[in-house]
Amino acid sequence: MNLSESIHGAILTLIELGILLGSLGVVSLANVVHSAFLLGLVFTRISLSYLVLNADSLAAAQLLVYVGAINVLIVSAVTVTDEPTSSNSTTNWSIGYFITLGACTGLFSLSTIMIYSTRWSIVNESKILVEKISENNVQGLGYKLLTTFLVPFELLSILLLVALVGAITLARSEEVNTMNERSVSSSSRNTSSLL
Repeated sequence: MNLSESIHGAILTLIELGILLGSLGVVSLANVVHSAFLLGLVFTRISLSYLVLNADSLAAAQLLVYVGAINVLIVSAVTVTDEPTSSNSTTNWSIGYFITLGACTGLFSLSTIMIYSTRWSIVNESKILVEKISENNVQGLGYKLLTTFLVPFELLSILLLVALVGAITLARSEEVNTMNERSVSSSSRNTSSLL
């Protein structure tokens, strides 16, 4: 998609604004089902930004992997859980919220500093190298992924594995707690009926 610079920038800005607003909606909505569907919309907008940036294979992978697999998995997992999705949730402010707020603020500040301290002339020179890459950008992407970016790729896969194991552990502990609460409440009902 070859567009003029101003149209290209305007379209990309609108898409990125949609990603930002959608992400804020994902973390701020109380209903988990609505958050999951909004997450799918954010993933779709990310693939649109890849299309605008002429990364067709990344856009297709984004749609297939994130929207087609991960978001469907999240939506189906949310719909089969027993937890109520009431919007009457109260937030208990604890030290963890403030630690998270500090970490996110620090990460945002670090990203801002990195953006302003980057020498963008080097980035513009690398655009010329990108244009020299052959039409088959999937082969180039695979080559870079398994040579230059092999260590970050493996670290990311380990991080995703740890997150998956943690999610399963949390789900099982909540299931055990729910079963214990049900057995305690049923035993208390049985004792009260005997009296």
